[in-house]
Amino acid sequence: MTRLLKRWLRAASLLILAAALGACATGPKLVVHSFNCAQWKDGWAEKADLLAYSYANKVPMLTETQPWPGHSSIGCGGITANMPVADFLYVKWRLKDSGEVLEDRVDLRSRLPTDMTNQTVTFVIDGRQLYVFLVTPTEINQRLLSRSKKTWHSKYNVTYEIYPHNELKQ
Repeated sequence: MTRLLKRWLRAASLLILAAALGACATGPKLVVHSFNCAQWKDGWAEKADLLAYSYANKVPMLTETQPWPGHSSIGCGGITANMPVADFLYVKWRLKDSGEVLEDRVDLRSRLPTDMTNQTVTFVIDGRQLYVFLVTPTEINQRLLSRSKKTWHSKYNVTYEIYPHNELKQ
């Protein structure tokens, strides 16, 4: 009986150790999706300077806070990768006509779909207002639907405004 008990305890200990190691090895769930902003294509680069942004969780994933030498604003291209879906989007900008500096932090946790595979998060600055969009991989027929959102993506793909109004039905 003692021998059987020792075997059982050893097996149980190994299972607990394996579970603990597995928990340490797992991090945030990775999903292939995109984050971008296109200030020139969306037409807001002439009116606002992008000063900082962060598409992040507890540890910043995509963060930019330093302009290129000789520039008054930072650039924001895009990335498509197998990466964690962000909990929030932070954006800081300056209005060129007044010099006013604004910032907004959007909680994305309740605004994004459960499955973000092949979807894109993008944003547009329109004066004092930040707009955040979810661009789906579903293409639209350009002849039937004109650009209906502030982002150029909406000309080609089904796009939902998720901030300040959440058009996405979950």
